[in-house]
Amino acid sequence: MVQLMTKYPIVWQGLLALKNDQAAVQLHFVSGNTVLAQRSLPPTEGGPLLRIVQRMRLEASQLDSVARRMTTYHSWQVDNDYCLLLALPCGRDQEDVLDQTQALTSGFITYLQAKQAAGIINVPNPGSNQPAYVVQIFPPCEFSESHLSRLAPDLLNSISSISPHLMIVIASV
Repeated sequence: MVQLMTKYPIVWQGLLALKNDQAAVQLHFVSGNTVLAQRSLPPTEGGPLLRIVQRMRLEASQLDSVARRMTTYHSWQVDNDYCLLLALPCGRDQEDVLDQTQALTSGFITYLQAKQAAGIINVPNPGSNQPAYVVQIFPPCEFSESHLSRLAPDLLNSISSISPHLMIVIASV
């Protein structure tokens, strides 16, 4: 597991929020451009919170658009225009990890799967109200599992039976 944590480093840790539910998560970098994560995720000091405020239906046209974003390489850009992360529950101790695991499962995964949706967070640049980044949060589903099994099969195999997870895609707007 230590080898996997080195290969898929933690790029952010904080609270994920949806309606009245919260869960403590660590976001592990899987692929893409880490700069997008640094620019779009709140700073870790001061109790960082990512609040899901919108949903996107898990429909073919929506998913195709996200998939294109993840595979298109623009020759004028040095880096990829997306960042793929894996959210795993975390806590202060083993008991807290179990509580956060339950919170992530019931408050996020079950809810998003029931709605057949991904969570959406629009993130502006500092000092602006215009969205600069979109953070898309996918529950385990055919779309997320196919991308994770292609990009991080070792990570997916090691966590799929022991931990709930969310796939996060960050893209510039």
